[in-house]
Amino acid sequence: MVVNSEPELFDERFLDKHAGAIISDLTVALVELVANAWDAYATEIHIQWPDGTREKPFSIRDNGKGLTGEQFAQRWRTLNYNRVAAEGALSLPPPELGASKPRRPYGRNGQGRLAGFAFSDPYNVVTKASGEEVTFQVKRSSGSLPFDWREIARRPSQGHGLEVRATQATRTRLSAAAVREILGTRFLTDPDFTVFVDGIAVTFDDIPDGFLRESFVDVPGHGQARIVMIDAQRADRTTRQHGIAWHVNNRLVGECRWVGSDYTRILDGRTSEAKRFTFIVTADFLASADAVKPDWTGFHPTNDTWKVTQSLVQDRIGEEIFAHGAQRRSDTKQAVRDSLSDTIRHAPPLARERWNDFVDAVVDRCPGITNDQVEQVAGILANLEVSSSRYGLIDKLHRLKPNELDQLDAILGDWSVAAAKVALDEIQNRLKLIAELHEKLRDERADEVRELQPLIERSLWAFGAEFESIEFTSNRGMSQVIRKLLGGEVRGSLNRPDFVILDDASVGLFSRPKYGEGYEIEGVEHLVIVELKRPGIPIGMDQKNQAWKYVAELLEHGLIEETTQVTCFVMGSKLAPRERIRDEGSTRIVPLAYDTFIRRAESRMLNLYARLKDAPFLQAQGIDADKFSQQPAAQGLDLQPV
Repeated sequence: MVVNSEPELFDERFLDKHAGAIISDLTVALVELVANAWDAYATEIHIQWPDGTREKPFSIRDNGKGLTGEQFAQRWRTLNYNRVAAEGALSLPPPELGASKPRRPYGRNGQGRLAGFAFSDPYNVVTKASGEEVTFQVKRSSGSLPFDWREIARRPSQGHGLEVRATQATRTRLSAAAVREILGTRFLTDPDFTVFVDGIAVTFDDIPDGFLRESFVDVPGHGQARIVMIDAQRADRTTRQHGIAWHVNNRLVGECRWVGSDYTRILDGRTSEAKRFTFIVTADFLASADAVKPDWTGFHPTNDTWKVTQSLVQDRIGEEIFAHGAQRRSDTKQAVRDSLSDTIRHAPPLARERWNDFVDAVVDRCPGITNDQVEQVAGILANLEVSSSRYGLIDKLHRLKPNELDQLDAILGDWSVAAAKVALDEIQNRLKLIAELHEKLRDERADEVRELQPLIERSLWAFGAEFESIEFTSNRGMSQVIRKLLGGEVRGSLNRPDFVILDDASVGLFSRPKYGEGYEIEGVEHLVIVELKRPGIPIGMDQKNQAWKYVAELLEHGLIEETTQVTCFVMGSKLAPRERIRDEGSTRIVPLAYDTFIRRAESRMLNLYARLKDAPFLQAQGIDADKFSQQPAAQGLDLQPV
């Protein structure tokens, strides 16, 4: 046994795929680095924005908790670092800010620490914590790790924080003003968190007019809430820098995020809007109403002032988002109509009007639904408008329970509609056939010519797997030979020349052709003879001997050969004592009670009647599946073998 003890190797492209836009897009990288500082409970961040020269490289410095040299080594060595497992779900403040509430960090998997590669390779990390300042250099690698790091300096130091510093000139088309604009649309939600770019603090003034909108909401009897809507103009990777931030007396209450009631009343948190918009709500009157929790982690959910304010503010925010997306919705509606025009034009005018109203309603009332989803649903309805079944399918879907919809989705994932219909049609036809067998074979009034023999012809599959072939068909020529054997005119023979009709029975002959090397028919491969006895006649030796005579007559006329496989089923309501199957050469004679045949058909269909008792096609026929699956009482017949 060979054990590989060599370290794993990483291709030089691994880092680009692992970190993606974090190291290829300067905007994403900058946001990630600022988010890291937030996670470290920084209250101030100072960014030096590069001008393309070595004299002014990029750097970002914060006064967060920083890292010890040992913490840096452990975290930088761990790919997909699990921050929650290692440090907890909340970020606690440093000792001097011990009275401040914990923060919920943005980072989860440690990819943001790689953002420095967007500005420089290598880049330096200077971290201060526990009385030391340690400097590390981080650079790309294709060895045992996708990047290397090494310690380059260590000295005593007071305070705490971390700085990421480029070692090379960074060429960028972004100006410092543009950087303040980018950060202003994402990090102005907490008054205790300030970002400086080239010494200038990021404020609302850095946000362009088209990115910022202000409105007010009157809360009767309490005051007025101010809402500032900030549009980042692009959807970020997650919603973590977006949502609703509540300010009371210039303090952030809770966190800036979308909560459950926001999703319900405003939008789905998974949409691009949720990853793009931030709303800052200032409502100082909530402090005098005792709506804020003592630790400022949120509001008292039962406080009447808070409940009224939250509802009114959420409604206004929903209106703002709706108004902001008017052009996008108009474009979506037109795109859907253009895409489905060839389908819906076949519908009558009233149907087209109804369909257009639906498209308008869905796009307007469901801001969380994507363009593709609107087109898919509208496409279904357009097809229904021009189909013969119209909206019957919608009614059926409406009646399904959620788990049944999941099951239908799974079925359509495994089956095409055409394939499923072929399979289900065959099952349905066979189950209906079993119902007819139950009814007709137990009814002594049933007509053998018009009812029983045609029914058995359709039920050959119930005799066994070898009789499944669709090539088994009635053989009219053989019927004529058997009729002559039995002598002269026979009752009812003109009604169904496929069958031989006797006073006490009827005989049907079903053959499957034999093919030669040239794929031409060369006789009969397999012959099935089915003789149905009238009620009251037990099937015994005489009846089986009669079947031998049929075979001998066909051999004499040259219609079958000695090697032709012949199966004779002699069927009736009861069997004589100790009757068994008889074999002679390639011929087999099988005595069979009707009840046994019915149960064999049920078994061949996996006893589906009991499991499909609620199937609409059974109910439409008035079949009681529970009663059907039980042993039924015979209608004038003794069905038990004697």
